[in-house]
Amino acid sequence: MVSDLGSAPLAAIQYQRGFDIDELLSRSCAHLRSAGVRIGGVLQQSSGEQGQCASSLHVVDLRSGRTFNIWEDRGACAVGCRLDERGLVEVEPALMAALTDGVDLLIVNRFGRAESLGRGLLGCFSAAIGAGVAVLTAGRPPYDQAWDAFHGGCGHDLAPEMQEIIEWARTSTKRSPAHLSQGQTASIQDATRGPSTDCTL
Repeated sequence: MVSDLGSAPLAAIQYQRGFDIDELLSRSCAHLRSAGVRIGGVLQQSSGEQGQCASSLHVVDLRSGRTFNIWEDRGACAVGCRLDERGLVEVEPALMAALTDGVDLLIVNRFGRAESLGRGLLGCFSAAIGAGVAVLTAGRPPYDQAWDAFHGGCGHDLAPEMQEIIEWARTSTKRSPAHLSQGQTASIQDATRGPSTDCTL
């Protein structure tokens, strides 16, 4: 549990397995960037046919575009967790560099199995909180209980809806981008009316 969240907002988009959370995060980041929010962190991408087992998994640094492999290749549709935590070790410096450079919002692709066990990118969450930088992540069962224990009631749970994500970011980042024009807000609302896309992760 984080003993002192300070003034840094912390939120997780809560979703169910099969929902394309990465596409939602990508669209949300694009809108926030267009509003002038300085975003750092990583987004998750996978490959494989829709409805089938993923064949690879990596994260992409939002600032540099560098990709990091976090997938343990154990054959097609191998059972059990295939996250390669060694890949997360390579990801951490990119997130720390974003904090050092003074981003407004840090995106951490997941609060997942590794973080629920006190590993993975948990240190990046704590570092962002200590720096007063807003943190946005995504989580799903069965890791939601570990998420609740981590933030101790000081974090926020967001619905997997872009309008709610944008509104949280507007009030939570250092720059509080109230300068979002009415036209931009309208475009966000239009985008959220589109059909959702499922995936297998």
